[in-house]
Amino acid sequence: MKKLMLLISLSVVALMSCDGRDRAYKSNAEILRDSNLLESFSKQIKNIPNESVEIYTDTILSNGFQVKLKYNSIENDFLSIVKETIHDSVIYTNYKNFEAKFQVLKQGEIISEYLLNKHIFSKFDKSAFLKNAVMQFVWIDYDASTKDYINLNTSFRIPETESYKDFSIKIDSFGNMEIKEINLVSQVL
Repeated sequence: MKKLMLLISLSVVALMSCDGRDRAYKSNAEILRDSNLLESFSKQIKNIPNESVEIYTDTILSNGFQVKLKYNSIENDFLSIVKETIHDSVIYTNYKNFEAKFQVLKQGEIISEYLLNKHIFSKFDKSAFLKNAVMQFVWIDYDASTKDYINLNTSFRIPETESYKDFSIKIDSFGNMEIKEINLVSQVL
């Protein structure tokens, strides 16, 4: 019986010494750092857009052209921007890249099929701009299209800045594609 009482009293003393007094004067960050949990609590990841995006358009123009366009976000291809807050936490913002798959038909016959993404445009723009940019939009330029060709436009933008570039994509009735940068900046004299 004495041995049992001795064992119980030793257990009580051992449990009472584990009351967290060693942590009483530590900050939460120090406690998390000691437990190797600080990084998981101070790291925040945002994805833009948050969900997968797919936009389908099928346009028939009066000049005989038809454009079938699928514009979608690419899940595992993103541009990451890292920011630190005043509380030593880190925010990773991942801007998903986009691509556009399209078919151009003339009088019901497929004349061209293309996949547009920023890697295609990097052949035309040798600057570092496209490395840091995300495709924003792809649209048909009805005013610039004629009976001999169709004109598409696309826009790339560096997230969280006002830096952007627009491109014109001209596809003729034989399926040949020509890409040019559009300068939309107006100058006041």
